[in-house]
Amino acid sequence: MAYTTFASDDIIIGNVVQGVTSTAFTGNVASLTAFHTSSAQVASAAGEYQFELYNANPTTDTTAETQFSIAYGHINGSGSARQTGATVGISPTKAVYSQFRNLLLDNPTDSTTFIDAEGDGNTRMYFLAMNRSRFKQGVNAGNWYMHLSASAGHYTTSILEIMDDSSISNGNVVNGHLEYNIVSGSETNGVFADGSGNTHYWGKFYPELGILAFGGDKLIGAAAAGPQGTFGLALGATNSANTNDAQNGKLYDAINRGKYFAVRAEEDVTSTHYFVRCKNQQYNYSTNHTYQRTGSNGELNGQLLHTSFIQNPQTFITTVGLYNDSNELLAIAKLSKPLLKNFERETTLRLKLDH
Repeated sequence: MAYTTFASDDIIIGNVVQGVTSTAFTGNVASLTAFHTSSAQVASAAGEYQFELYNANPTTDTTAETQFSIAYGHINGSGSARQTGATVGISPTKAVYSQFRNLLLDNPTDSTTFIDAEGDGNTRMYFLAMNRSRFKQGVNAGNWYMHLSASAGHYTTSILEIMDDSSISNGNVVNGHLEYNIVSGSETNGVFADGSGNTHYWGKFYPELGILAFGGDKLIGAAAAGPQGTFGLALGATNSANTNDAQNGKLYDAINRGKYFAVRAEEDVTSTHYFVRCKNQQYNYSTNHTYQRTGSNGELNGQLLHTSFIQNPQTFITTVGLYNDSNELLAIAKLSKPLLKNFERETTLRLKLDH
């Protein structure tokens, strides 16, 4: 097989197209209205740290894939039991709180809490993390929506609609990551403001990480009016010492009752153009069995099958392969129709690779 090494002027990197969006769920689905957990995963030791949510029932559907996970964290580890062999004082909810605090907050310490837009510190938090393979370079800010519903309180009969506030805010950079607020709002009307002009805040959104961090007090709070007139979801979380309170399941129930989560992934796409130059002396022969004669054992013997090709070989270019320095095939380009090549013809093919 013959190879041609690209020269520096054969490769041109084009413009970067920023903010290209696409669906984020399996099967190019724009939104999910039903959510499933795996009984095996929930019952395992990992289930005390997080629940994985699927697009279909993994027990009965082998094509089911994890779309995102949810977790509950408490600064002191309440609501969970220390597992066998774990360090004293470290329980699943404390590990979850500490892990996300280290990832999301500036200069975290053991006493650092998540501060919401109203200045309140949250010692308990719910986290939703998108499956990394689903959101590419980030979740498209201003283009995700979720419905939550409680089993008790104000949102039993009405739906809490949430989104981020990127349409009215430039956000902040915290610990190197862009951060927006999670607020009440809808696809139709945008960010919600009550009769007094107040925005209702529910937590923080980190588009580059694909994480929603919900203020625990906001979601756990009862139906009575809370900060700025908002209502809690009345998830009814308890703070048991060294006991698993199954808080992950309470957020799962609220998501499952809400029956709607729409997300779009976002990425920057770079186009690279490769100019494949086929000179008159190149690529005029083929190793295809229809081009050369074969011996008694079926191997090619180097003799042309058609004698008319001896002085005037004719080939047709149909495919171009891009290889690395180890001759490993990285990409394939297919021509729309075969292109004739012989000693009297030269051609240049331009390949565009988006990545």
